[in-house]
Amino acid sequence: DILFWLSTGFVAHDAKFELLTGELIAVSPKGRHHEALRERLMDWLDQPWRVGAFALMLEHTLKLDDGTLLEPDFILYDRAARIQDRPLTGADIRLVIEVSDSSWDYDVNEKAAKYAAFGISEYWALHAVTRQARVHRAPGASGWADVRDTTPPAALAPLCASGTQFAV
Repeated sequence: DILFWLSTGFVAHDAKFELLTGELIAVSPKGRHHEALRERLMDWLDQPWRVGAFALMLEHTLKLDDGTLLEPDFILYDRAARIQDRPLTGADIRLVIEVSDSSWDYDVNEKAAKYAAFGISEYWALHAVTRQARVHRAPGASGWADVRDTTPPAALAPLCASGTQFAV
């Protein structure tokens, strides 16, 4: 249990990590490109199309199973799902966005597989430097049925709000 490791000092309280299938994964510090893309995403997500129907969490610790704690950059979920009442489920979450740089392979492989198994309807991995995007849709226990790569200047539209687009 990660709380045990934190309480014993084995893992520092200020350590940056995720837990993936029981394994601690060190998380890299965020660089300038990562934060610039996050800022653009915040501007796009802070629009009327989102505010009415969807709530937004930034870097929220998402428990996918007993051995997996991930912290995606953005979680867009149904406003009716109240996290003060219960943890978010895959059915509540409409879109998870990870901004990547050095963690690209981890984000599009191991993390993508966990998000699919959890039942999140859509997952975007966005590369902060190359502006490549990998869009994952149609999740299942064995992975994603629909995975598409895009390159700039492509624009992405989430399934839950197809009338809006984000230009990566």
